[in-house]
Amino acid sequence: MTVCAEENGVYKFHRPRGITTIAAVGLLAAGLLVGCAKKDDARATRPAPGTKTPSMQAAPSAAGTASIAGKVTFVGDVPAASALDLNADPVCASTHDSPVMGQDVVVNADGGLMNVFVFVQSGASGNFSAPDAEVVLDQKGCVYEPHAVGVQVGQTLNLVNSDNTTHNVHALSDTNKPFNTSMPIPGMVIPKTFDDHEIFKVKCDVHPWMSSFIGVFDNPYFAITGADGSFKLSGLPAGTYNVVAWHEMYGEKPMQVTVGDGEAGAAAFSYGG
Repeated sequence: MTVCAEENGVYKFHRPRGITTIAAVGLLAAGLLVGCAKKDDARATRPAPGTKTPSMQAAPSAAGTASIAGKVTFVGDVPAASALDLNADPVCASTHDSPVMGQDVVVNADGGLMNVFVFVQSGASGNFSAPDAEVVLDQKGCVYEPHAVGVQVGQTLNLVNSDNTTHNVHALSDTNKPFNTSMPIPGMVIPKTFDDHEIFKVKCDVHPWMSSFIGVFDNPYFAITGADGSFKLSGLPAGTYNVVAWHEMYGEKPMQVTVGDGEAGAAAFSYGG
């Protein structure tokens, strides 16, 4: 396991890769890691009491008046959900009173599929500045929260450890610079930014059941489906767009949608097991 990697590397569209092992970090290693984080300008700090945590998902900002909304559904037999085994770390096991279910395929009673990235892949033009709003990927209860998180190129994503145990964030990116960052201190915060459009997996080598997906987009027109499978892309200028849905298990589905000024376009995607 790489303990120390560049923290400030400004980290085009590929599918994610695998999972690894369990490790332990001693007090001396923790001290070295904190020093490394400081060298790379990471914020290895505890939030002050009363500090509010930034939102998990920053709302895109755009100037148009059109929108595209819809739902992603799962058709057919839904894979049975399985509980995660957290017993390898007593701290993790003690933080939950009920089983923690995997998040790879989450479907509600109406067939809505959660955690699907929906975004404009082409058709958007212009220079899109990174939003000032910062986004959070937290490690809480030995799971990543949220399971899927989106940022714009150049936007700050804060990696947070809210647990009283050591985590590491191992990014399996291809076009953005990969990193493997240890986070041994409760309350530790490490900011990251990314250069290129890509969706990639992150995992914790210390706790192999932990995984999440980061979507980096080169425009502000993206969303992640909620528990009901719904999404909305707002602020679009009039035009024709190639809209893509992407799910970690079932891949991507494209659709072309045309909207005029002030129009509310519709898009529906479905996956099946």
